[in-house]
Amino acid sequence: MPKVKQFNRGHVLQEAAHIFRQKGYNGTSIDDILKATGLSRSSLYDSFQDKHNLYLQALEMYKKQENQAYQEVHQKQLNGLEKIELVFSEVVKHLIENPHDNGCLMVNAAAEMSKQCEKTSQVVCNNKDEVQNLFDAWIKDAQKNNLVKLNKPVEFYGQFLYNTLCGLKVLSQSGAAKTELDNVVKVTLAALN
Repeated sequence: MPKVKQFNRGHVLQEAAHIFRQKGYNGTSIDDILKATGLSRSSLYDSFQDKHNLYLQALEMYKKQENQAYQEVHQKQLNGLEKIELVFSEVVKHLIENPHDNGCLMVNAAAEMSKQCEKTSQVVCNNKDEVQNLFDAWIKDAQKNNLVKLNKPVEFYGQFLYNTLCGLKVLSQSGAAKTELDNVVKVTLAALN
């Protein structure tokens, strides 16, 4: 009778996302994955087919977790501007509290893999659209409540906020201090008025 492979799939995907975030897709070896996840080589291939498929599943899981965090902000009893401020505040806080993180898996995937892999590009683009749609909704709410004054279409600002959010994650990798990150956020929020 074949040996039953038992492992926590969520834990494996979490650990895989971490190692891919730290080393990048191309810098991560199968041995790195096995060490990080605790899987045997046969379990890896039986359960995930190959490194690339594991990467895509880890990226999807990472996207789902990030979007869940944005949805939690969306459900809060705050106005749109407060929701935007909260997201940026939480991102800066995370970046400062985790200086040894190698950025965001989604941003890293966009930079490293989206031109090489259509499926990665699709996950990255879907994530961008979902986050920008939330920003658009929050900006519309802030505009309706006369909290912001816009001279361009709302979607321009949603794109700008998403770009700035990604930029903060990249900037932190260059060793930017909290003051620098806070300054970027201040200018970003000022652009809404």
